[in-house]
Amino acid sequence: MKKLCCIVLAALLACLLCACGAKEQTDSTSMNNISSNSTADSAVKREVYADTSHKNSQVSVAYPVFSGADMQEINADIYAFAKDFAELYYGQDYTDLQLELIFEIKRYDSEYLSIAFTGTGNVLTAAHPNNLFLTKNYDLQKKQPITLSALHTIDRAFADALYTAAEEQFIALARQDSSFDAETMWEIFQADYPTADALLPVLQKCDTDPTSCQSYITRNAIGISLPVSHAGGDHIEVEVAF
Repeated sequence: MKKLCCIVLAALLACLLCACGAKEQTDSTSMNNISSNSTADSAVKREVYADTSHKNSQVSVAYPVFSGADMQEINADIYAFAKDFAELYYGQDYTDLQLELIFEIKRYDSEYLSIAFTGTGNVLTAAHPNNLFLTKNYDLQKKQPITLSALHTIDRAFADALYTAAEEQFIALARQDSSFDAETMWEIFQADYPTADALLPVLQKCDTDPTSCQSYITRNAIGISLPVSHAGGDHIEVEVAF
């Protein structure tokens, strides 16, 4: 049986915006966004990609840089994500965008590197900001990015497990916080995913579309971030024992 558990992700960090296309590096000893599931150390540096080249827009994406010659290609891929994310998600001609992402290293050991990027993207002409959750996962034996399909068989049993986990998560949150309305949240979730069958095609495309399903890895679990309506927070994360 897969052991299911839930997490709540929330973090606030103010990032200094600098000139168009600039990178800002901070002392690695100040890193405070590395998960306890990680074995990362001072070999990790935090940098920020900042861009103000688009009209009325400020983009700030914090990202990690890892030491070692064998990590150069991975560092390049992470930087490309930070540099290109705004245009990839909002389109090449975006305007009036306030975007800020921070990161958390979910796992970093000899097998896997997993990074979760969280934050908000606020297009001033839109009705509400986007609550964002993006991930980058790497197989460190092969030194290449991976998707959920490389970590787990994506079948009906997996979809069933996640569907059950979502409802259990709402119940657990309601027990922790009496103000949390589990019934309403479950209704919101079911509006997007009326059955486990509705989850399966989403899971099969996980990590291939920044606006859809994302996965991450901890020491003992695979985390799945599923998109839901804005009323439900835009995304929900569920973990499955790994």
